[in-house]
Amino acid sequence: MPLRYLIHVLIFLIGCQTKFSSDNQLEILAKIGDRLITRQDYLNRTEYTLRPDYCRGNQYIHKKIILNNLIAEKLLAIEAESVHNQINSDNLNTFLKGRKEQAMRQLLYFEKGHNKVLLEDDEINHFFKMAGRTYHVNYFSFPGGAFADSVKRAIDEGMSFNDIYSVNFEGNIPDRDVNWIDNNDPFISDRLFNNEIQKGQVIGPYFLDDGSAFIMEVNGWTDRLNLSEQGNIDRREKVINTLKERKGKLIYKSFIKNIMKGKNIKLNEDVFFPYANAIRDQFFRSREEKEAAISNALFEVGEFLSLEDIKPMNKKYKDLVLFTLNGDNWTVKDFEKNIASHPLVFRKKKMNKTEFSHQFKLAIVDFIQDHYLTKKAYELGLDKTDTIYLNESLWADSFTAYQSAKLLMSTQSDSVEQHILMKPIIDNLQKKYSPQISINMKLFESIKISSIDMFVTQGNVPYPVIVPSFPSFTNDSYIDYGSKIN
Repeated sequence: MPLRYLIHVLIFLIGCQTKFSSDNQLEILAKIGDRLITRQDYLNRTEYTLRPDYCRGNQYIHKKIILNNLIAEKLLAIEAESVHNQINSDNLNTFLKGRKEQAMRQLLYFEKGHNKVLLEDDEINHFFKMAGRTYHVNYFSFPGGAFADSVKRAIDEGMSFNDIYSVNFEGNIPDRDVNWIDNNDPFISDRLFNNEIQKGQVIGPYFLDDGSAFIMEVNGWTDRLNLSEQGNIDRREKVINTLKERKGKLIYKSFIKNIMKGKNIKLNEDVFFPYANAIRDQFFRSREEKEAAISNALFEVGEFLSLEDIKPMNKKYKDLVLFTLNGDNWTVKDFEKNIASHPLVFRKKKMNKTEFSHQFKLAIVDFIQDHYLTKKAYELGLDKTDTIYLNESLWADSFTAYQSAKLLMSTQSDSVEQHILMKPIIDNLQKKYSPQISINMKLFESIKISSIDMFVTQGNVPYPVIVPSFPSFTNDSYIDYGSKIN
C-alpha cells in the first residue's frame, strides 16, 4: 500500500472525547446489540490509521464501506461470544488492562489539567501576535554536569557563542527556525515568546529531562501577518487550543507533584546495575530486530521496554529486590509483572549503550509516577466512565474480530484478499443480526472525511498507536440492513 503521508502526532485519544454520564449524551452513530459506534470512533478509525485501497478516498461510497467494516468488526465479536469462541488469553487481558489504564491516565489529565484552564483575552491577543513570529537561532546541545558549568562560566565571562562552539565541537553551528505553535520545550516557548528578546541574545544553558543541556543564540526573527479574515479566525482558534494544551500540562504537573509528595524510591544498586546491564544487551538486540522489521519512520515514535525484551533474565533475578517504594520491597518479579501491562517508556528516544542504565533508572521513576496516577484514576472512578468503557471495548472487539476472521479463513487460499473471503460471511451476519442493528443516517450524512493517508501515534506513552488497524472485512457499500435512528 503506497503511503502518501506518514504523520506522527502528539495527540491524546481521550482528547477527542469527553467524559459522559449517559449514553444519551454520546453522538451515537450505530448500535450493534450492546455495542456502540460513536461519531468520534468513526473519525478516529478513518483518519488515524491506514485504509485499504477500496475505501481510501473521501467519496460517499467510501464512507459507507468504512461504516460497513466498523459494523462488521462488532458483528464478528458478537458472533464469537454467541458461539463461546472468545479469544481469551493472559496476554490479551494484560494488554487490555494496560490500554485501559493508559486511557484512564489520559482522562485524568483532561479532568485535572486541561479542563481547569482559564484564558484571558490579553493573553490570547499576545500569543495571537506571537503565533506569526519565527525566530532564527543557532543552538547546540551537550552533556550536563561540569561541562555545562564551564559553558555557563564562559558566557558570563563574555566569550562569544561561536567561540564556545568552535572550541568544543567541529563543523558548522546547527541552526533552526522556531515558531510558537511548534511543540517546543516549555522553557524555549516561555523565553522566546513571553519575554523581550534582543538580536544576538544568548539563552541557556538549560537542562532537559534526560539530563543533557542546550544553549541557543537569537540571530533575528520575522513576523507574518494574516491578511484574510478566515486566516485570522483559524490562527486565533489554533492559539486558544495550543494555550489550553500548554497551560493544562502545567496545571497537571502541579497535580502530579501533589500526588507524588512524600513518595520515596530507593534502588538496590547491587541488583539494579547487573540487571540493567543484562537487559541492555537484550534490549539493543531486540531493537535491531524491530528496526529491521519496521521502517525507521514508524519506529522513531519512541523507545520502550516490554517484557519481551527482558525475558531471558527472569529466572536469575526474579526473587531479588530491585527497589523499595515507601518501604515496600519490589522484587524483579513484581516489577516485571507490572511492566507486562505498562511497557517502560524512555525519555531519551535515541541512546547508546553507555547511557542505558541512567535512562533505565529514569524510566522506572516515570513508571512509578504512572503507578500512582493510575491508582488515583481508579479512586476517582474513571474506570467506570463511558469514555473508558468505549476505549476498552474498541480494542477488545478489534482483537476478537481479527482472530475470528483468521479462524474463519483458515481453510482458504492465502492468495485471496481478506475482504473478498470475508464479504459473504459479513453479509450473512448483517442479515442474522439486522434486528439488533440501528444506524443514525442523519449523523452519518454529516460526517466529512479526508483522503489523506495517516498513521497517527502519541508520544511518551506505553502504547503509542492511537487506534487499532482498519478492519478490512468487506468492500460492500450497501447499507441494506438494520433500522434507522435519530
